[in-house]
Amino acid sequence: MGMRHNLIPRWYSFLGDISVIAKVLAELLPDMPDRGGRGRPPKHPAKEYLGLIVTKELKKASLRDAETDWSHCICGERVDHAVIHYWEKHIPPEVVEQAVRTIGSALEEVLGYDFTVIDATAFADWHHGTTSFHVVTRIAQGTVYPVSMCHDTLDPIPNARDAIIPGSGLFMGDKWYDVNGVFRIVYKSGYTPLIKPQRTRGSGRWRRRGRRAFDMEWRTYRQRGRGESPFGSLTNAFGDRLHTRMDETTYTRCAARVIAYQIKIYIRATGKGIVSITLVIS
Repeated sequence: MGMRHNLIPRWYSFLGDISVIAKVLAELLPDMPDRGGRGRPPKHPAKEYLGLIVTKELKKASLRDAETDWSHCICGERVDHAVIHYWEKHIPPEVVEQAVRTIGSALEEVLGYDFTVIDATAFADWHHGTTSFHVVTRIAQGTVYPVSMCHDTLDPIPNARDAIIPGSGLFMGDKWYDVNGVFRIVYKSGYTPLIKPQRTRGSGRWRRRGRRAFDMEWRTYRQRGRGESPFGSLTNAFGDRLHTRMDETTYTRCAARVIAYQIKIYIRATGKGIVSITLVIS
């Protein structure tokens, strides 16, 4: 599954070119249902508003900066900052999660992967509350990249059901995922689970089957820490606190940051939109 891929170095300045980012967003973001209900229909497709939110986060801009500096590039005309904020609050979580999965699938086609890791993290808001989410990460030769995410509900089974996508190979998780139902989901999705055992748990057909796999591959489990790399990258790039108050807005911005991280890796891996760069793939 894995393949060797030479990525463009992350410090190249053209990776932040707005025309390149806008082109890749238009190509990769899936079409999304527009807001229904009463009232005037939106002036732009929902995917353009999500692209503008992603660009705002990628550029670490304010809502007003997104209005004045980036809305023309993404939507073709100036979009009021209040409209951008409205969409931050009202894009359904399943829509942004589907966008993460779609871009993750595109990355998987380009980069392949050696194994998969699931883990959770949290970002704080202005009121010192936290918004937690789970991320499924592919570990490839030379890089790691997220392919799926979901909002944390403090219940391992629905979180695993919402986050895990079909695949193959080893699937790693920490002790929090040592639940018989999670093992079942992992096996049914095509993986072999390497989930750290809890000493007080041992019952269940799927867990016992997973224990046998862990006993054979416990040395490989030491690589699980590589799956936390995206969390460090997100914190280094954007900080660990969001200027938000509502949980809906916080989660949308978290997802936008994950998408921004995916977009930058995609540009580095493919050179899409960069005419003067020739990638040498070995």
